[in-house]
Amino acid sequence: MSAKANTGSSRKVALLIETSNRYGRDLLYGVRDWMREGGRWAVRFTEQARGAAVPSWLADWRGDGIIARVDSPAIAAALRRTGLPVVDVSAERDASEFPRVSIDNAAVARLAAEHLARKGFAHYAYCGDERFLWSRQRGAEFARCVTAAGHLCAAFAPGAQVRRAPGSDAEHRAIAEWLAGLPKPVGVFACYDGRAQQVLEACQARGLHVPDDVAVLGVDNDEVLCELCSPPLSSVQPNARRTGFEAAAMLARMMAARRSVRAETRFVDPVRVVERQSTDVVSVADARVAAALKFIRQHACEGVNVADVLRAVPMSRTLLEKKFQALLGHSPHRQIVHAKIERARHLLVESEVSIAVVAELAGFSDASYLSVAFRRETGESPYAFRARHRTSRAGA
Repeated sequence: MSAKANTGSSRKVALLIETSNRYGRDLLYGVRDWMREGGRWAVRFTEQARGAAVPSWLADWRGDGIIARVDSPAIAAALRRTGLPVVDVSAERDASEFPRVSIDNAAVARLAAEHLARKGFAHYAYCGDERFLWSRQRGAEFARCVTAAGHLCAAFAPGAQVRRAPGSDAEHRAIAEWLAGLPKPVGVFACYDGRAQQVLEACQARGLHVPDDVAVLGVDNDEVLCELCSPPLSSVQPNARRTGFEAAAMLARMMAARRSVRAETRFVDPVRVVERQSTDVVSVADARVAAALKFIRQHACEGVNVADVLRAVPMSRTLLEKKFQALLGHSPHRQIVHAKIERARHLLVESEVSIAVVAELAGFSDASYLSVAFRRETGESPYAFRARHRTSRAGA
């Protein structure tokens, strides 16, 4: 059933989703996007923090369905007692007794690993929060990607006393001590933007330079937090808005069917890495390769090719190819294409311009060439990518 398949009378829907962070607010925006496509809902929700108890009004509320972050057995039990259709949008439990739409944590970690690997790091680390399943999942997949590429991945593992005091001065000191002991330069992936902010503060406390000594990457792309960080924080952008949209569509089908639906999880891929100063570095010892990477980063979308790189950084093409393969595992041409594809990803999700204009702005000769390169890099067409990552009115 499409979003426009209106069920007639208005449905009463409760949203038990936090409003205190970017991810939760984007989930709500996604539900709003679905409603604008034709879902006639009367929504009940209250401002709340992540992990808050089920609101007291739910016990007496007479509605038709619920979208909730089901983070604990207690919340699950309270929702079961309502007898209403429920869609879970949490990633905090291994399995949910409700149909679920959730972020793909493994895909988040892979995107993070790819971003840091393209910087040429030999050393990697993960700063997670062991209290949360989604953090442990991200850390495990990040370590798998790093070790598969032939590198070691350190992990922040605080003692029991520190674990019992999240956000404390003791935790900050533990992170600083851990960072100080890592080989440098190192690419650090933090489980979410708040943890990445702690890493940046710990770097300042220890006199570690970001991004030259420690490059830091977070998750959620909470723009206010990222821009307030010093230096501004790079972050993996999840697609919470799409998650909310898909959850609303799923709940609409459940309410229309008036029967239970098998509890399955639909995972939503992240969109991209939004790069800011905290990872704006080239960590390769070879000065000429570093210069070539910088040139590509600055000019890839201007339609440059490998010959242009060689004019900017003079050497033989054979030597440049060998250096790139040895240090980065791929060719200069692939580096250029990847930079252009990343620009195209951004435009496809964040703008309304046509595919032809996307191709032009990303440095491709035409839309056909973009489509071929995009499919080769991502496994899908630009049209399919835009449809999968956006809600109908994501820019509204």
